[in-house]
Amino acid sequence: MKCQEVCKCLLGERTPEDVRKVIKTAKLHESELTEITQVLRFPEASKRNDNLRLMKLDSYLLKYIEDGKQLVFKGDPDENVVLCTDNKTYDVKEAETSNSLLLVPDLLFAASTGLDMTIANHSMEGDSDSSFERSNTSLNKSTDSDDGRPPRTVVHKDIANTFFTYYELKPCKPRLLKLSRLLESVKFQGLELEYKIDKSKLLNYDAIYDLVQASHSELDCELRKIQAINIDGYYRLLDFDYEFRVLSYMLDLIEENSWPLDRISKELTMDSLKDLAPTCIIEALFGFYTVETINEDGVQYFQYKEDKVCRFLARVLLKSAGRFNLAEFMQAWRDSVPEGMTTNESQLIGIAIVDKTTTPQVIWGFSESDLPEDINERFRVLFHTKPKWTVAEITPYIQSYATEKLNVNALLTKHARASTQNGVRVFSAKHMN
Repeated sequence: MKCQEVCKCLLGERTPEDVRKVIKTAKLHESELTEITQVLRFPEASKRNDNLRLMKLDSYLLKYIEDGKQLVFKGDPDENVVLCTDNKTYDVKEAETSNSLLLVPDLLFAASTGLDMTIANHSMEGDSDSSFERSNTSLNKSTDSDDGRPPRTVVHKDIANTFFTYYELKPCKPRLLKLSRLLESVKFQGLELEYKIDKSKLLNYDAIYDLVQASHSELDCELRKIQAINIDGYYRLLDFDYEFRVLSYMLDLIEENSWPLDRISKELTMDSLKDLAPTCIIEALFGFYTVETINEDGVQYFQYKEDKVCRFLARVLLKSAGRFNLAEFMQAWRDSVPEGMTTNESQLIGIAIVDKTTTPQVIWGFSESDLPEDINERFRVLFHTKPKWTVAEITPYIQSYATEKLNVNALLTKHARASTQNGVRVFSAKHMN
């Protein structure tokens, strides 16, 4: 480029005379160049820094680093690496460059070499010249003598490394399937059964964060979603039967105290059950299953989330047997929920399959957590279990694979075949066996 001469040499030192010879050979004129020439030198193999990597950042990540915040790489040897901010996860892929890239510390640019002044002077000399005329002028000047010009300043710069690849970052969903597996073996089943737990497998928050490929906010959200509870500094899932036991204690208080459904007292709930379960568990379950309602005379009241309670009690019934007569199940389910709560079939979506093509109609439990992780295998199992699904029915089983660019409908278009059954759009296996 015309602002400065950048020369590469493998051995030896360049002198100002060497540089001027190169300028002449290139048919350039020193009046069009700054007086600083930077000579790039490749280091010896023993001095090359092979620990450096290039990474391409978007404006958000660049500002994130400039603000002094920390980026974290995550991944076990058998996992593809991700990069995490406080609230986002990025997939990291290696990409090749079309040209090699040289990393040169302290390379001078623009004003540091007098470039601005050179451009200004050259512009004043020929503002009206066309590009063609300026090119001819430069060629003509290249034969002029440079005698009398001040000596050039030669600065030698060492190349830290040469790169042929760089890391490319793309936003991705956090990889959270590992979280449940990590917590599965240490489920809390009650104080009386804690002797069975391998204490070496208990994990605190920092240990979980190190192992799971997710940002802090994404991990926090997932811990709440799977209802992990901090017990004595370690995050634990509750055993299903134990959760049912404690939740039953909580729901029984409604009838015992003749509470209206929107007048649940947290204080009385905590006090009544303090001898039956650890306080941290009662408080956590209360938070999972209730919402605030009214505040009277400085007292905050709560209400149980009807759909959440009904779904859990449906799972309790479904867990006890295989296939149920649908009518008998619906009656048993209605009888199991607190008085005033209403059960309906839509609450079963994502936890059970209802088959109305048989006589009598039947229902059985079907949980998303029991399905394969591979999406192709998951679709195979889904359509083997039930040949035709509506969008609402299948969504809970594939929602975790959806992204901003590939929503549930797009996943179904890719992996399933659409048709209409009794005026309702349904999806079935794309390739029938």
